Amino acid sequence: MKKSAVIYTILFLFIGLIGFAGELPKNSKDKTVIISGSISDKSSNEYLAGVKIACATCQKIVYSDLDGKFFIYLEVKADENLTLEFSQVGYSTKTLDVKGFQTNSSDLYIDLESE
Repeated sequence: MKKSAVIYTILFLFIGLIGFAGELPKNSKDKTVIISGSISDKSSNEYLAGVKIACATCQKIVYSDLDGKFFIYLEVKADENLTLEFSQVGYSTKTLDVKGFQTNSSDLYIDLESE
């Protein structure tokens, strides 16, 4: 009888620990930045599709859609210096510093110059 009570107690403790073992809370210094906008050709003002938007530090890449619009969701540390690179074949690469964005930014307008 005592042996089965000990086994049940250990089993319930184990199941309880598994139930509470979840994702650790985020560091309070982390923040979420959502950046969206549109990309166009500087000389013709036509929207550019397929522009690569890369964040090297957080290893995230997205591409602009057919209307030149993009959306990127980043989890960043408050002290981290992040940059986004906008590049497409035939255009010079443009770099944008993300650290300046304290809150979510939308309707960003990026224009790329042809090479």
